[in-house]
Amino acid sequence: MNGKRSVFISGGGPAGLAAALLFDQLGWDEIVLAERRPSPSDFEKNKSFNYLVDRRGLRILERLGIADRMYQCGVDTTNFTATTIAPDGSAETKVVPIIDPNRPTCFWTTRRAFLTMLYDAIKEKGSERLKVFYGHSVSAIDRDELGHAQVRVRDREGTETSFKPDLILACDGLNSAIRKELERQPDVPKGHFDMIAGDSISTGLRYKVLNLPSQFTVGDGSVAVNDNRMSYIIPARHKARRKQCALFAFPVVDPSHPRSVNLIREADHELWTLKSGEELLAWMEDAFPQLDIRSLVSDEEAEDFVNLEAGAFPAPQYARNLHAGLGPDGAKTQVLLIGDAAHAFPPDLGLGVNAALQDLDVLARQIDKGEDLAATVANYAEERLPEARDLVWIVERTFPEQYNHRPTRLKLWALGFFGRWGMHKLLPGVFDKPAFLLSQDPDMPYGEMKWRKLRTDIRYRGLVAAMLAAIAGGTAVALS
Repeated sequence: MNGKRSVFISGGGPAGLAAALLFDQLGWDEIVLAERRPSPSDFEKNKSFNYLVDRRGLRILERLGIADRMYQCGVDTTNFTATTIAPDGSAETKVVPIIDPNRPTCFWTTRRAFLTMLYDAIKEKGSERLKVFYGHSVSAIDRDELGHAQVRVRDREGTETSFKPDLILACDGLNSAIRKELERQPDVPKGHFDMIAGDSISTGLRYKVLNLPSQFTVGDGSVAVNDNRMSYIIPARHKARRKQCALFAFPVVDPSHPRSVNLIREADHELWTLKSGEELLAWMEDAFPQLDIRSLVSDEEAEDFVNLEAGAFPAPQYARNLHAGLGPDGAKTQVLLIGDAAHAFPPDLGLGVNAALQDLDVLARQIDKGEDLAATVANYAEERLPEARDLVWIVERTFPEQYNHRPTRLKLWALGFFGRWGMHKLLPGVFDKPAFLLSQDPDMPYGEMKWRKLRTDIRYRGLVAAMLAAIAGGTAVALS
């Protein structure tokens, strides 16, 4: 692609910041990123996610020359070791057996740490061609007097600025402002960017985040949460569905920082009925006898938690199309959906941030071919749309039971997982690994993953049916 090139990026999340670095590295003449948050350090507590960045996401970071920074903002790991602290205060540490020990190194990091790392890289490595505007939101996509597409951006005082880029990247999430504006464009067919949703038992699960110290003692002090590189699981004492829950504390690279602890339950759980910080603290004291709750959770933190609107896991979904051209023939502005704007799903497999960064890696490889922009984005969409569709299918069917909100379903999933794994070890040429292990292979296309899962499921179910038939036949003979 030759000549002067400009790109407008909507959204300053992981995909948006990485895209800004990428197009600056590619030498584009103008790179503009608009993000609605007021600053890169602004902390959205309801988005204090934990990411597990794997090889899919690391490839674009390597290209950008910043992959080594993951050691400063994340905790490197190849397995998943967790310490469970039971209600009686006893602790058990073990490697979770559903993780492939041969997978390449991954990094646990928080959203805040990851975004800070990317923004610092922009400040250190970015050229004067790259401009980042915080506190700016997309207000419209309209046309100039010649019919060329332009993006209007509004700051917090209401002042608008317009940009006329060659390429628009929608990196602004599931509720993408760019995608909504595209629905209004006269040269975009009706329904072109509709999201096609699947179904999952984790869809609609509600979540909030509670900050705990990264280190503290439990019970009489004989058990300590003292390893910032360790994951901790702290289950409640209750077993009833509307009371049952657990605190999931993932690794943090800096022991001086608090741990963002996820609470994920169904919409009718008691947790969401609590109206005050005092009610929350009393509820947690009853649910978690192994913790001195009032020494760990301040009154202010408890009030923040109660007043924070709970998030909800989206249905697994993908956009019907990933790109469009706006404006007159010969001078079209190309638009691409990236990351959650193109494909969104619950965090069951930890693939959200990795899929978004993988989108950029595929786009970079298409740009490397040197074709014109229209051909580049068309080729990107042709390659990436089937993968987005298959990725959503995989997430929908692989491990939505993991939150233990349907205990019977989780037990059945475990039986199926270990049954398939056992058959794979006995007959690796006939049975593939369980899909949850396949999803940890960063080099396997999602289409191949889907095909392997379907093949193994058919064979495994056939084997189980044959075994049950043989048992029933043997029982009938014995009774005759």
